Amino acid sequence: METKGKKNWPLTILMTVTFAAFVFAISTPLHAQKVLKVYTNADVNEMEKWAPEAEKVTGMKIEWSPRMASTELWARVTAEAPNFQADMIWGFLNGHALVGTQRGFFIPYRSSAWADIPAQFKDPEGYWHGYNYWFAAAVINTKLLREKNLPTPKSWMDFTNPVYKGEIVMPDPSTSGTAFLSVAAIMQIYGEEKGWDVLKQIGKNVAQYVQSGSAPAELVGRGEYALGISWDQAIYGRIEKGFPIDAIVPIEGTAFDLESVAILKTCKNMEGAQKLIDWLGTKEGQTFIGTFRSKVTRPGIPSRVKVDPNLIKFDAIWAAENQKRIMSEWKERVVK
Repeated sequence: METKGKKNWPLTILMTVTFAAFVFAISTPLHAQKVLKVYTNADVNEMEKWAPEAEKVTGMKIEWSPRMASTELWARVTAEAPNFQADMIWGFLNGHALVGTQRGFFIPYRSSAWADIPAQFKDPEGYWHGYNYWFAAAVINTKLLREKNLPTPKSWMDFTNPVYKGEIVMPDPSTSGTAFLSVAAIMQIYGEEKGWDVLKQIGKNVAQYVQSGSAPAELVGRGEYALGISWDQAIYGRIEKGFPIDAIVPIEGTAFDLESVAILKTCKNMEGAQKLIDWLGTKEGQTFIGTFRSKVTRPGIPSRVKVDPNLIKFDAIWAAENQKRIMSEWKERVVK
C-alpha cells in the first residue's frame, strides 16, 4: 500500500493543479485579462490617477504611453497610420480629432452615456467625444492697474491700446498651444487679415514672449507685468491662492479647445474602448475628471473653473490645418 501511494502522488498533484487552474479561469472574467492600450497627451501625474480609476470601471488593465505633447502625439499617430499601435487616444486636441475623422483614422461609436451632453462636444456620428475643455483668457494685476492708472481691458481690441506699451506678457504662439488658441480666436473673430493687424498692434505692447501658456498668469500675479494672455485654469487657480489678479474673458468671446477621446481604426479591444468612452460621459466619470480640469462637458457637473465663458463658434479644423503656417508667419508679421 505504501509503494502504491508513492507511485500515484505525482498524478494527484497534477490533477490538483489542473483543477485549481480551471477554477481560477472560470472565476476570472475574460475582460479582466485584457489590456486597453491608449495614447495620451495628459500629464503623467494625471494619468497615474486616471488610469486606476478607469480600470475599476472597465475591469481591464490600461496601458498608457508616456506623456506626449499634443503635436508630438499627433505626429506619431499620422506616422503610424494606418497601422496604429494603440487601441485608442485618450486625450488629444479636438482639431486633431476632426482631421483624424476626415482621414478615416477612427471607428465610430455612439455612446448612450453621452446622450445628455451638448452636440458641440461630440461628433454626430460618434467618431470622437470631448470630455473636458479649456479656454483662452486674459489676466490683469488689479493692484498694478490702479497704481499706474491704467484702464481695465474688456476686449481683445483693447490690448492694442498704446497705453499698455511694455505692460503685456504673452506666450509665444510658435511654441505654445495656449498662445496659438488666442491667436486663432482673434483671427476667427475679426477675419485673418484684420486679425493679423490686431495681433501686430498687440505685439507693439508686448514686453516679453514666454514659452509656457501658464507663465503669463504667474508673472502678472507676481506683479512683473500688468496684463497677460494665458488660459483659464492658470488664472483662476492663482486667484484662488490670493494673487491680486483677475481674469478677463473678452467681450467678443474666446476660443476653446476640447480634450477628446477616439477609437483608432486598428483597435483590438473594442469592449474596453467603448467602456472607457461610456465612463467618460457619465456623471461619475465627468465628476472625477472635473476635479482635475477646467471645464467638463456634461452640464451641471462641477469643475476647477466655475465661470461659464462666452465661447465663439470655433473652427477647430481651420485652426489645425493652418497652425503650422500661422506659427511660421508669426515671427515675420508680428515679432520683427
